[in-house]
Amino acid sequence: MTQRDDRALRRQIERYSVRFNEAFWRFWDEQVAPVLPPAPVIVDVGPGPGLFLRDLSARLPEATLHGVDANEAMVENARALDYGGPAPSIVLANVETSQLPYDDASVDLLTIAAVLHTFDDPFMFLREQASRVLKPGGHILLFDWFREPMRDYIARRLVEPGDPEELRYERALEQFRIHNKYTLDDWRWVLAESGMHIEAETGEPHPSARVWLLRPE
Repeated sequence: MTQRDDRALRRQIERYSVRFNEAFWRFWDEQVAPVLPPAPVIVDVGPGPGLFLRDLSARLPEATLHGVDANEAMVENARALDYGGPAPSIVLANVETSQLPYDDASVDLLTIAAVLHTFDDPFMFLREQASRVLKPGGHILLFDWFREPMRDYIARRLVEPGDPEELRYERALEQFRIHNKYTLDDWRWVLAESGMHIEAETGEPHPSARVWLLRPE
């Protein structure tokens, strides 16, 4: 594992609870769980260290879970976790440069958390890859960041839990350009242009993020 991979892995583990907090799981229970079949097939795109898949395994013991990530260190960590239910199948692959490794119309829910903003072409991924693997009536759960002023972003990161205090300023500067790619209007345009219907959304889990429940039109 490279030093950069180790740092990214630690950062995602440290900040997991900032994203997947009580407000997120309330949205899940109220909006996402009701649209799932009794034994859903769920694919997490970019699961990172696998903590979200771990929590899904405990919550949905009848589900079939998959993950696909381009980072080997993340995949190794995810595979090594203890799961409350069946362990997910986790594949090492870059879905920007290759197809999602799942059959057509085989997935009930595709989850994408803090990943899509890094894609050069989110339109292609949503229109072609995501829509291809979803079953009729399938959904996408998208969590991602939207742009905010630099002053506000850094001020928030300096007091927000998840990073060690001595590293918060350095990480705020490092992450600012990554997290501030799209405005909320940009996101809604990307989703509309990609043929996605927004069934539900919330900003409660994080002040600089949105969570959308989407369905291809």
